[in-house]
Amino acid sequence: MSQVFKGDVTNNVVELNLQAEATNIETPTVAYDGTNNGEIAVQVMGDITSSSGFYFDGTLKGLVIGTSCTSIGSNAFYFCQNLNGSLVIPDSVTSIANGAFYTCYGFNGSLTIGNSVTSIGNVAFGLCSGFNGSLTIPNSVTSIDNSAFSYCSGFNGSLTIPNSVTTIGSFAFYQCTGFNGSLTIPNSVTTIGTYAFNNCTSLTAVYVDTPASSWIGTDALNNTTFSTIYTGPNATGYTSSFQGRTGLTIANWDNYPNPIPN
Repeated sequence: MSQVFKGDVTNNVVELNLQAEATNIETPTVAYDGTNNGEIAVQVMGDITSSSGFYFDGTLKGLVIGTSCTSIGSNAFYFCQNLNGSLVIPDSVTSIANGAFYTCYGFNGSLTIGNSVTSIGNVAFGLCSGFNGSLTIPNSVTSIDNSAFSYCSGFNGSLTIPNSVTTIGSFAFYQCTGFNGSLTIPNSVTTIGTYAFNNCTSLTAVYVDTPASSWIGTDALNNTTFSTIYTGPNATGYTSSFQGRTGLTIANWDNYPNPIPN
């Protein structure tokens, strides 16, 4: 037995057929254009790729990613520069591929990354400069690839890399000038690339529990102004001149694994 529910959504009547006792009902990904009150421009069930109809569409204004999506493919929303508001990646999504939201600089709200995402690809959010609020990377993520958040200048607060992450790519957080708290890197991280945190100009301190040899690139901390690196029990090899910085103080992370209050 089916049931029909009707509702008025942005000047359109939508019928949704539900089977009796249906469970785990998935929702589509929907983008709205700029006409009238914002009418549906693109609607997709399932995973999103560059051929799903969003790619390089400057007319799109609003975006809701549905729970039917498990992966956001390469360049899926490339140069959708007028998308605005906040962006929520639902828990159904496990991967965000290279360039997924590259140059989507119209967002002017928060970014929420669901608790199932395992990888954030190269320039996935590159040049998404309008995001604000804190950035929370869930414990499911194992890799943050090259330039994943480069030029995301609006994030603020502290940045904590979860202990699920093993790789932070080159330029991963390059020019993320808004972070005005501490940076915490756990001992799960084995690779930190060149310029990874270069130009994160407002960081107040770094808490690290991975050996200095994990920073395989160069100048990862260049153009920053914090003065102290707090080292945990697994951190070795840190000196006052490190990754493009000089005059640093190297101190014990006394209340490890909790950051020292500023």
